[in-house]
Amino acid sequence: MGSRTLSLAVEEQLRSLCLKDFPCGHGCWSRSRGSIFEEQSWGYSEQDEGREGAAKEEEEALMEHLTSPLSPWQHEGSWSPQARTLRELSVRTPELLHGNFIFSHFNTLRIVDKGVSIVDDGVLRFSNLRELVLSANKISELQAEYLPCTLQVLELYANQVSSLKGLSSQPLPCLQHLGLGCNRLGSPADIQYLTGTLWPQLVSLDLSWSGFQGQRALVDALVTLPCLRTLVLEGNPLTFTPSYPGFILDSLPRLLYLDATRVTPDDHHRFEGLAKMRDWIVDQAMATVTVRRIRGVPDPLLTVDESAPEFPVVSYSYFVNYEFLSQPPPGNKQAGSDTASTSDPMTPMAEKMDRGIVGIYETPKENCEEETTNTPMPDTTARTMESLETNHCSIDVIMNSTHKLAWAESMDYDHTSVHSVGDLGSFKSFVLRGLWLTVEEEKVLSWPAPSGEQPITKSTTEKKGGKECARPPSNTCSNQKSKDKKKKKDSIMDLVQDTPIRRTLGSIHVPLQDLVSGDQRVDALCNLGVLLTEQSTRAMPPRDKDPSKKAKHDKKKEDKTTKSSADSAGGQKNVAPPSKSKGKGWKESQADFRMDDNSAPSPNQFESMTVEFTVHLDKWHSASEAHHLAHP
Repeated sequence: MGSRTLSLAVEEQLRSLCLKDFPCGHGCWSRSRGSIFEEQSWGYSEQDEGREGAAKEEEEALMEHLTSPLSPWQHEGSWSPQARTLRELSVRTPELLHGNFIFSHFNTLRIVDKGVSIVDDGVLRFSNLRELVLSANKISELQAEYLPCTLQVLELYANQVSSLKGLSSQPLPCLQHLGLGCNRLGSPADIQYLTGTLWPQLVSLDLSWSGFQGQRALVDALVTLPCLRTLVLEGNPLTFTPSYPGFILDSLPRLLYLDATRVTPDDHHRFEGLAKMRDWIVDQAMATVTVRRIRGVPDPLLTVDESAPEFPVVSYSYFVNYEFLSQPPPGNKQAGSDTASTSDPMTPMAEKMDRGIVGIYETPKENCEEETTNTPMPDTTARTMESLETNHCSIDVIMNSTHKLAWAESMDYDHTSVHSVGDLGSFKSFVLRGLWLTVEEEKVLSWPAPSGEQPITKSTTEKKGGKECARPPSNTCSNQKSKDKKKKKDSIMDLVQDTPIRRTLGSIHVPLQDLVSGDQRVDALCNLGVLLTEQSTRAMPPRDKDPSKKAKHDKKKEDKTTKSSADSAGGQKNVAPPSKSKGKGWKESQADFRMDDNSAPSPNQFESMTVEFTVHLDKWHSASEAHHLAHP
């Protein structure tokens, strides 16, 4: 697609006004202009008779055609407030509509989403232009010499501007608002063009959704703007740091609005003195990830076969994996366990998405085996202004794991891990993309230790029918009597464990875009759906095809029962002696009885599996808090 100039887009908007067509312009439809035409005529002809007979309208009627909401000649004119007044002038004083008057009449132009890629010198014809909005176009470079010196508002949101050098070559002395949001800016070279020597009258500056990371360098430039009162930095990587927005507010005490939020005197007071702690301002983010509890996991003991042999003893444990950046977090803390959070190497999820495979916790093959469940993964592309950049950006992530717990209806992990990220640009891409969370099941088979061999572990066992199933010691306390029984059992059974078998029960994508938009916390109740087992499938009642047949069958069964009761009341001589042989019908009836007895669904059998998950950005809420953290 070829380049498109701003002058061409403006000319198309001017032609859409139809200044020479009805009801505008010098047409014969105006009664006042029709009488002038008659006075200047030297004679009449057939054509003149046709004009004389044509209907003429008063000026008020023509104005109503322009302004009535139901009129087909009404023009919206959202691209400029002066478009409507210019059409009204074309009815009242059409003789004024010449080129220079039309261009000088406009002081606002809003050319939005018109595919403009070049700003040429045609804009200089608008000598009284005050506001120029060029949002959602394809402008990559802007030359200040092609802009009228009368400009007070210049909006370039959602373009492709990658440098401010051309715009700063000839600064606009009257400019009060400069909108540069959602462009390809953010380098240290761009910061040097945001000084008061170039923009002495600048009151409002929009740098949102860009790539600025150096907070101190940006503040050093913005502090030179004497009239700056409104600043927008939302969507920049620097907003993830704990010192934002406190350091900005204390360094720029004249700010009235920051990120579309009113700055109060209390805000300035809370962060007073933070600007003097420049040495403690570090361009890194601190994110705290919390996994609280899991609910809805089916009880694995429900699927135990009663006729299975006593060994092996099977134990089940469960844990949660979640993605985070590959940069190792220093000094992680994990509540509820003795060791810190582990970060095992993981194939990037982008590769697994391309292959259509669920992100599974990966460990060396000699340590465990895996049973994978292929689950289609949804499209996780971040639908934001930076989607074009993040789609082609490779983000290295690893899987972090919680500690393992034995099965319970509610497994409380209270796992907390603190991640420190120094690459703010990659962290922004990761947050826009979101993370994947999986729930894993680990199954361990244990066998009796051979004589003379040192057992690997001793596990407590639990009877379920005729099968012994082991569960790791849970975090709940029991009485002294049960402890003695387990100690006695442990002394008898020395078990050797096989290689653990891990299985992914479910995975879900957790969006984190709210962290980029200014929120400090994302609380997600991850619903992974109902996990059906063989037992729960058997427990589902069959659907009757014909309810009437079921009613007839129940009636016949009731009649047979009544008749059998009557025969029993008549005496025992007519009753056949019980047969010693147990035929096929007896086995089927007994099997049906056992199935009906065991197929009663458990309370959590059809409950959705949910995970309570939280990501929180650490922020300084006052200068005293920052000082306490810096000098504990």
